[in-house]
Amino acid sequence: MRPAPPPCAPASAGRCRRWPTPTWPAPSAFTTSQVARARGLLTDALTPADFGPAPRLDVPLTARIGAAPWREAIGFDDVDVLVLHLSTAALICCAYLSGMRPEEVLALRRGCCTRVERDDGTVRFEIRGRHFKGVLDEDGNAIGEGEQRADPWIVLEPVARAIAVVEELEDGEQLFTRTLYRYAKGTCMPRTGLSSDTAVERIRAFTAWANQLAAAHDRPHELIPPDPDGAVALRRFRRTIAWFIYRQPGGRIALAVQYGHAATAMSESYAGRSKADMLEVLDQEKGLALAETLTEAGERLAAGEKVSGPAADRYRAAAVEFSDRYAGTYLGRRELRALVANPRLQVYEDPKAFLTCNHDAFTALCNPDRDRARDRARRTPDHSRCHPACANISRTDSQIAALRTEVARIDADADAGLDPYPIAAREQQRKDHLTAIISRHDAQQPAGTEPTE
Repeated sequence: MRPAPPPCAPASAGRCRRWPTPTWPAPSAFTTSQVARARGLLTDALTPADFGPAPRLDVPLTARIGAAPWREAIGFDDVDVLVLHLSTAALICCAYLSGMRPEEVLALRRGCCTRVERDDGTVRFEIRGRHFKGVLDEDGNAIGEGEQRADPWIVLEPVARAIAVVEELEDGEQLFTRTLYRYAKGTCMPRTGLSSDTAVERIRAFTAWANQLAAAHDRPHELIPPDPDGAVALRRFRRTIAWFIYRQPGGRIALAVQYGHAATAMSESYAGRSKADMLEVLDQEKGLALAETLTEAGERLAAGEKVSGPAADRYRAAAVEFSDRYAGTYLGRRELRALVANPRLQVYEDPKAFLTCNHDAFTALCNPDRDRARDRARRTPDHSRCHPACANISRTDSQIAALRTEVARIDADADAGLDPYPIAAREQQRKDHLTAIISRHDAQQPAGTEPTE
């Protein structure tokens, strides 16, 4: 549209003067290069400094990282990004500490979590939602929308708090959506659910933001390292809990202490379910842990490591049998079940006791049910009740080397003289016990073998 010409000059000016009418090209006359040049001129001419800083919100910042506030202020343009990161943090918390599958977490809705006070005074947080695996119609076809889960998930208080935070962030019924930030609300369908792929991207962005925050506060020990296995997907959080349960010394006990009885809570939520759920994942992790232990045992024995103790022969035999039957093969669910069920391959490391348990439920002194019926016996050792006279004990050179380090620590504490007399006396008794174990290990080695250092 051409601009209107200016009005005539006043009469006193003599004659009516008009501006020359400019010649504007028709809209179709603009070329691609002209449009690109005009865009470039605008882009080069305008910088963020021309607009000025975004206004800061008058919000007090009480959270701190160490002794400093976590940031100086929150700008108006920072709100969308921070809201997304807060929602992602809540998503990570729910996926990690609940044991839910990705599609189950993403389908959670407002009001799904309730606080239940039990008759014995304990408190449980229950989550009710939909599950999808094994949900079939009459013809055996999978039902995409799933169905309401009959039993609730039992979760920890941090999960309940995370859900409460997301309920404050979202306006609709669904907790995790793609329309959380304001620019998406006008372009996406109302309350579009978050997909697993989008969740991966948000976790990647959250990781980068957390690393920037750690670097800004000079906390390199809190940097999140790159994952050698690639992008962090939601399904990996579920497997991580299972990994911790069977890799930490003491298994479920260690995880219960670290996560506030998470193992017990999850066992309650998945008990009685015949389909593959967290208990099956835990059994799979138990098989993988056994495989790792026996693989390392075979490698150490092949390198010439010596073994002592009443179960030394069983330790060597288990390493050989595992190597012959499983080494170099794919361990699927069936193979892992066979591994866990094999009574000759029940080998468990106990770093705190400096020994390996070659578990036999009927001779284990840690088993309070060893005199009862066979089907009532424990299938795994109780590392909190390890007895030094048990017939299931074996010790390797590596464990004896760790024992020597512990004896040296006791000597160093005794030389410092800082322990009260009762503690110092008990430590000396413990030193005598550990020294006797080292002597027995060295005495069982072939003649001419150097003691392990």
